[in-house]
Amino acid sequence: MHKPTRAAATAAAGVVMALALAGAGAVVTVATASAAAASESGALGWDVSESFDTEQECVAAGDAGVGNGSWAQYRCVLFEARWDLMTPA
Repeated sequence: MHKPTRAAATAAAGVVMALALAGAGAVVTVATASAAAASESGALGWDVSESFDTEQECVAAGDAGVGNGSWAQYRCVLFEARWDLMTPA
């Protein structure tokens, strides 16, 4: 497997496991090696919308996007000491 493909596969597996543990409709905050790979290469179907210094800023921006209808769900992913707001592509 090529490195980008392996990173994307690992990232997708991490997101799927987080969703399974959290249940449908729940906000998931992911901070694992798999999530870092997702942030670096982009998990299939997800884009990094913005980066924040704190998890609270990321969650507030994600909640605001849900509230104004920009997206139905989001993820806050810790990557290289920044919180990336990931939204559906």
